[in-house]
Amino acid sequence: MVSTSRIRVRYKDTDCMKVVYYGNYLTYFEVGRVEYLRQHGLAMSDVDQKVHLPVAEAVVRYVKPAHLDELLEVRCWVSERKRASFRFAYEIVNERGERVATGSTLHACWDPQTSKMIAVPDWLAAATQVVVEGDASSGGPQ
Repeated sequence: MVSTSRIRVRYKDTDCMKVVYYGNYLTYFEVGRVEYLRQHGLAMSDVDQKVHLPVAEAVVRYVKPAHLDELLEVRCWVSERKRASFRFAYEIVNERGERVATGSTLHACWDPQTSKMIAVPDWLAAATQVVVEGDASSGGPQ
């Protein structure tokens, strides 16, 4: 399932040309994945007590600039899952439905009690079903 969140571009997110500063897209991705987990019944504050999800890799592809006061929609889904990691994919579109940015973050699973990497716990695996891109039946991006 694809999760959606809306973000209004704030003044503090922009540069002198009122364009979203490139580093803020990673923050928008974070909003998307936290809301993805919430929409799947997992508050980040609860998840973080059981397992930490460090970012092992982040990729952003900038397609079109976003501007001050624009309302953006952040679409987030799980595009890959392995034994001890999974990948969130993102698409950000503006109010006109134009793609602004795409990307992904790869997350490992870290046990805060033992400070060791672990396999994706069953309860987290259940909430992070992989969406195949272009699969309309699963709500995947087209």
